[in-house]
Amino acid sequence: MHRKLLQTTFSNTNVRQWYPLQVAEARKSVHGIVSNPDSWQMSMKRFAVAIVLKVSYGVDVHEDNDPYVKIAQDAMYATGNGGAPANSIVDIFPPGKLRMQHNSNSRSFSNVGLVLARHLPVWLVRDWSLKFAREWGWAIRKLHDVPFAVAQEELARGKDSPSFAHRLLETYTSNAKRGLDNEWSLDDIKGAAGAIFIAGADTTWATMVVFVLNMVLHPEIQEKAQACIERVVGLDRLPDLSDRPSLQYIDHIVQEVYRWSPLAPLGIPHKSLENDVYNGMFIPKGSIVFFNSSAMTQDERVYKDPKSFNPDRYQPESSGGRGEPLPLGQFGFGRRVCVGRFLADNSVWIAVATMLATLKIGKKVGPDGQVMEPKIAFTNGGTW
Repeated sequence: MHRKLLQTTFSNTNVRQWYPLQVAEARKSVHGIVSNPDSWQMSMKRFAVAIVLKVSYGVDVHEDNDPYVKIAQDAMYATGNGGAPANSIVDIFPPGKLRMQHNSNSRSFSNVGLVLARHLPVWLVRDWSLKFAREWGWAIRKLHDVPFAVAQEELARGKDSPSFAHRLLETYTSNAKRGLDNEWSLDDIKGAAGAIFIAGADTTWATMVVFVLNMVLHPEIQEKAQACIERVVGLDRLPDLSDRPSLQYIDHIVQEVYRWSPLAPLGIPHKSLENDVYNGMFIPKGSIVFFNSSAMTQDERVYKDPKSFNPDRYQPESSGGRGEPLPLGQFGFGRRVCVGRFLADNSVWIAVATMLATLKIGKKVGPDGQVMEPKIAFTNGGTW
């Protein structure tokens, strides 16, 4: 149901209405970084949260320390540390009907795993992720409840907004007043809007961190990109999303960020609906299948020197490049491909272009005047 609600809203055509928002938020983010360089990551988090909140609920985020940024941070921590994919109780026990009898009361549940996760004693399961989920479930509930309540209040006051939640709530309320059936419930709307919030904020921010890291490590790429922007856009204005077709090198930097360090190396688990054979390997019906996007983007048969960060690899050979293919899988595959991929990709691109047009990103200089070499380390998350 959530996917059905989201599909049309986030088509490549419909997300263009958010171009002005993304451009404005990218410039606010740069202003925040210039004003307080030591808090550059918070400015990026505010950028990511501000876009998904406005798109999802019509809510504005004004400061880096906005309460909504804290809500997003808590939810990011909860989802990123909630256990390995397809290995929790909810994943192991697939959706199915369960009826529980207690005295004279009988209740029906649609997800066996959720019931077990809620009621099984921790000492019996000995699964740390179960204990973690119970301790941090409030963060996910808060992310769903707080902005949704604001959207409902603003709709009741007559405030107009093109946001996802506002549009669906308006239809839901109108149908209810006229006695018409609704295709979706309030919980469906809340869940879908929350999915936008939680999926869009964390991934956009993390992608930008990978970009900054590689600009620190490769100043020559940064200089080439800045020269490209000056040549195409000039010095009288900042780039916007209408410049994207003319700034191919910036696009290649974004693609190389996706390839060099996929944020979801194992992606979202898929289930085979029927028996299948792939390259001589039998995959039984009902199997849980992971796609290893990290192995794909680091495949030496496809990408020469895959560990190196090199946007020129995508340039045609006739232009001095390698003619290597753009990466696949950063937004998933098949029917479960990320529905927000067009919005997310636009956010990353305008943030990258705006930062390159305004900032010089380099290694930190210590109190003694010596350049400090960055320590590179990645943390695990929900899909690794």
